[in-house]
Amino acid sequence: MDKQEKIYTDGENGSLVPDEDEEFERKLAEEENARRAELEQKRLEREKERVRRQKEAQKQRDAAIAKDKLDLMKMKAGIAEENEQIKEEHTEKRQLTFKERIANFWYHDKVWICLGTFLAAVAAFLIYDTATRVQPDLQIMLIADDGLDYYSAALEEIFESVAEDTNGDGKVYVQIMNMPLDSAQYDQIHVANNSKFLANLQQGQIILAITDSNTDEDIQQIFVDDLPERFPDNPYIDEKGLSLNFAFLARELEFKKMPNDLYLRLRRPVNTMDGSLEDMQKNYDEALKYFEKLSDMLYERAKLEDDKGLTTEPVKKEHIIETKPGVFEKESENDSE
Repeated sequence: MDKQEKIYTDGENGSLVPDEDEEFERKLAEEENARRAELEQKRLEREKERVRRQKEAQKQRDAAIAKDKLDLMKMKAGIAEENEQIKEEHTEKRQLTFKERIANFWYHDKVWICLGTFLAAVAAFLIYDTATRVQPDLQIMLIADDGLDYYSAALEEIFESVAEDTNGDGKVYVQIMNMPLDSAQYDQIHVANNSKFLANLQQGQIILAITDSNTDEDIQQIFVDDLPERFPDNPYIDEKGLSLNFAFLARELEFKKMPNDLYLRLRRPVNTMDGSLEDMQKNYDEALKYFEKLSDMLYERAKLEDDKGLTTEPVKKEHIIETKPGVFEKESENDSE
């Protein structure tokens, strides 16, 4: 009983906490309150300083704006002094490196660069092709449709042996223009050849042509038929022109089945769509000189080799004839004869 009563009476006013501990707790509370008060005071001071700085900054901005307005008004009125002029501020540009300049140029202009490169390449090709292309000194239309067009390159070499460099480019070039015609054929190739032939007829530059017995009668009317009177001593020339019925010619061409009805002929001079009769007559006279040289060369070669001519008969062709009104049938040349 005595111990228990002592515990209850140790503290002041009968408290269970000793007096020393209570004093310590009180001091801690006072220190905490003081610390908080100090922090609050500092916070209030910082807030007050922030508000002051904001007001000061606003005041400076207002003053700067007011000054700018005043300077602007002076400038408009024309009374601003030189040192009061508003100076435009520029942001200094950063100097790009060489690689950066190249990358920037490519990024902005790559489409034009590609287009310009393509056009330059096309122009260079056309210039090169024009500069290096050999212009023909003589052109001959090959309208016979019997396979001779497959040997035109070799035929050009033979014809070039008596040709001259008429255009002065230092080269002799005879061009065989392949356009075999067949009135019974309506495929794309023959239609294109017919268009090419008609286009050349509208011009008077090309005089010579190679035909055969299958050449349409209407086409044969455009060629001269008085050559035997001009060349009476050449047995290979008749009213159709210069016969190419030479065995040695077939051998040199390696054309084993070369028919014996091929002729080199000259167009009759006429007025054309792009030239006069006089212009075509000049071209005819030049072609006639070549015709004479070629015919003499072939004749002399035939006499030298005792050429017996070709044995291959003309290619049989079928023609379209109108048997009844609106009815068309194919007829071979043998049947028509």
